[in-house]
Amino acid sequence: MSDYWSIPGFEGLYLEDSWVLDITARPGGLEFVVDLVLRESHPRYEAPKAGEQYCHRRGVLRFEGVSSLAWEGQGSVPAIDATGEQDYGTVDALRVTDDAYTVEGDFGRIVVASAPPSVEFLG
Repeated sequence: MSDYWSIPGFEGLYLEDSWVLDITARPGGLEFVVDLVLRESHPRYEAPKAGEQYCHRRGVLRFEGVSSLAWEGQGSVPAIDATGEQDYGTVDALRVTDDAYTVEGDFGRIVVASAPPSVEFLG
């Protein structure tokens, strides 16, 4: 088992303080819309804005080629953040095993067998 920073494209992210704004599961795919925290090593990193602790960039964590998905503990009501947007908390863990990825947070625990996930930045 390994952690998310071993996934190509994820090494410059800090998911534990990244806010999950939406989750969409569909046949063959799983997507998380996230306000991602970028580490200084990330090429898109910029110094945090005044009053902010981290550099945030909106993005999508995408799992394609999903062959199985199990979602436990879903149904939590989203919180409303300081900007008025809803969020489902942070990504507490994203772990890699030989045949699946496990994503955990306030939204529950999702185990997904898929191709390696990717990150797409929005805007």
